[in-house]
Amino acid sequence: MLLVLPLKGTKHINLTTPLTKWVETSHPQYRGAELTQQIKRLHSIRADISKVCSSHSSHSFSLKNNILPDLIEYHACLVECINHGFPSDSRDAEVNGTADANLHFYWKNAFQEYDGNDEGQCSQKGTTHFTFERCCVLWNIAAFVTYQAAKEDWTTKDGRMNVKNHYVLAARILRHVQDLVKNEKEADLMPDMYVDSLQMCHCLCLMQGQMAVYEALKARLADPSASTSTYTLLAKIASGVANHADMALESSQSLSLRDLKSSKIWGGHFKVMSMLFHARSEFLQSQVERRENNYGNEIARLERAVKMAIEGVEFMKSEGFVKLIDGPESLGKIPSNLQSLLVNAKQRRKIIVGDNNTVYHEQVPDANRMSKIQGKDMMEFNGEKDCDLPLEFMPIGLKRPMFS
Repeated sequence: MLLVLPLKGTKHINLTTPLTKWVETSHPQYRGAELTQQIKRLHSIRADISKVCSSHSSHSFSLKNNILPDLIEYHACLVECINHGFPSDSRDAEVNGTADANLHFYWKNAFQEYDGNDEGQCSQKGTTHFTFERCCVLWNIAAFVTYQAAKEDWTTKDGRMNVKNHYVLAARILRHVQDLVKNEKEADLMPDMYVDSLQMCHCLCLMQGQMAVYEALKARLADPSASTSTYTLLAKIASGVANHADMALESSQSLSLRDLKSSKIWGGHFKVMSMLFHARSEFLQSQVERRENNYGNEIARLERAVKMAIEGVEFMKSEGFVKLIDGPESLGKIPSNLQSLLVNAKQRRKIIVGDNNTVYHEQVPDANRMSKIQGKDMMEFNGEKDCDLPLEFMPIGLKRPMFS
């Protein structure tokens, strides 16, 4: 049921020599000897990061090695360096001295597991500046946060709140990265940093965060006295999950991504999640109609739920569909969730169709013309502030400032 952002792997690189040379020859204010301690600090933190961020799937190992504080401190140091005149984009790489100083940061495409070796997918000048390094560090922070969300206890109130907060943070980080790369040419970016890729992952975080809200409200249905308004709201929240899945799917099928194997695989996941939650939304709305004695509408909603569930089941059997990680046991597995919904919807439809034919005699609307259930977005993500990073990610959060 859940996807975790893969990590961008890196390797050990010597920052001391190229940065010292660049400061000595090209910095507008400082000379190399003046920034020895700052350069050593950058090199030391990055060396620690490279020891554990070596694989796209090393989330658990890296977190056990306390990697998140290192990444956050390193990012804050990078921002402070940019604020003090260090190179920040690829446009001037040929003239700002970074190429001559042989300054090149190294990161792998996060989706290399699917798309193969990524050497040469990013221009050389695209790797020579601190914003490239920032974006890769921020990606990995977001990846670790999505992993933490998947490992939370989805069965408790506090756990689900933590899940939502994790996904909101990851979404904010990815939106910030989008803002950082928006003026870069795609030739100077890795595929995982394309605007459409970042948007796809951003929508993934919103989708899975909304799922936590869905699970929280669904728990109220265990109470026999659950109100009709609870079912109505849950139907809208389920539709909201599907809407986020649809937006992620749209981004995955953009011109810049659709030929990549990773986008086809992740796109398949988004499509089936959309089908599942659209079907859930229709089934929940049928319960609302049932409670309000609108049996014709109930039948039509059940027809839609059955149709969508069948489409989901059949799509998962299609050639090329790849089943991905299912996440916490409490969420169930996608095939079993679809099948359970299908069985329940069919059973109820059979009963109510019989009752309607013999007792109620209500007209059944054309299921294909029923109004769409408007999704309710519970992720509270509106306006430019969405791309703001927490203060701890910025120089103000450093316990030991980079520059006195």
